[in-house]
Amino acid sequence: MKAKLFLSIFGLLAAVGALDAGDVTVKLEDVAPKGTHTNMWFECTLAIHNGTSTSFSATNLFVGPPGLALKISDLRGKELKQLYANPYINFALNTAIIPPGDSKFKEPYGLGKWPPFALPESVQTIRVRLEGSLSYTEYTNRLTSNVVEVRVP
Repeated sequence: MKAKLFLSIFGLLAAVGALDAGDVTVKLEDVAPKGTHTNMWFECTLAIHNGTSTSFSATNLFVGPPGLALKISDLRGKELKQLYANPYINFALNTAIIPPGDSKFKEPYGLGKWPPFALPESVQTIRVRLEGSLSYTEYTNRLTSNVVEVRVP
């Protein structure tokens, strides 16, 4: 009886550990605002942690849905805009290889967008986060990064 209980508990803990081992996370490390209030873009440095044992080849990861959008909100949480990187000037091109472990990327969100993203002059600080998925891969869980407060020029 004790052996069965022990094996059941051990099996449950192993299953929970296996779920945790397969996580993919995204962390927004730095956001540098560029341009003016009437023509704003953001150079974002981010890390994707692939806790699985599989490499992913994500197509259009930063340039469109369902990839990672930069969601911009005011300090009260009201969403102002959702931006993607321009596919023609995207730093990582259109395919990102994400091997197991940590991968770093630098992406120009909103650069080359027409009409340009404009902020009201009264807005001096915004909150940004990344949200989406590893587009066109077998990893289908939604990803949401940490929130970063950004002071805009």
